[in-house]
Amino acid sequence: MMRWWPVLIAGAWLAGCAAPPESGTVPAQSREQRQQALEQIDTWRLKGRVAIINGSEAWHLNVEWQQRQEDYRIELWGPFGSGRVQLEGDGQGVRLIDSDQGVYYADDPESLLYAHTGVNMPVSGLRYWILGTTDPRYASQQSRRDQAGRLTAVQQADWQVAFSRYTRVDGLDLPDRLSVERQDLRVKMVVDYWQVSASGS
Repeated sequence: MMRWWPVLIAGAWLAGCAAPPESGTVPAQSREQRQQALEQIDTWRLKGRVAIINGSEAWHLNVEWQQRQEDYRIELWGPFGSGRVQLEGDGQGVRLIDSDQGVYYADDPESLLYAHTGVNMPVSGLRYWILGTTDPRYASQQSRRDQAGRLTAVQQADWQVAFSRYTRVDGLDLPDRLSVERQDLRVKMVVDYWQVSASGS
């Protein structure tokens, strides 16, 4: 069993996010063009940080995520390089490799990650939210966008998702600050590096 480091300052770090862009009337063409551009992204990579508060527990982790269509590899590690784990998944299932090179399998990344690390993170939804789009598995409620057609907030499957800042990546705005909340669980992600590739490129 790997060791994870609760970080008491994670709450303050989460609270320091910028306010989301102002919402307004968004031309349908802007929304459609942006959605089409996002749907063309089938390969991407990011490096960043994630803070997780689950009741009285807190984690502050580094993350590197690589996605290629349905296949992904996510590496998570804590302070001083301790407790590094790797999640690898595709359309068939997911496996976790811990810092002791133990290998474990499951049908979904959420249950596998929680079982072996205690970290509760909505990996399947974050795959879409992290691009500034919605998870196609769920209906969207309370969706808000700014005047550029970018999502600023949305509710899906009881998750409250907020996008507090975007950055320009190869001509497209992608989130580099977002948070997701459900009951007493809050996940805040900060992206320090983006790399994307569109279909056919």
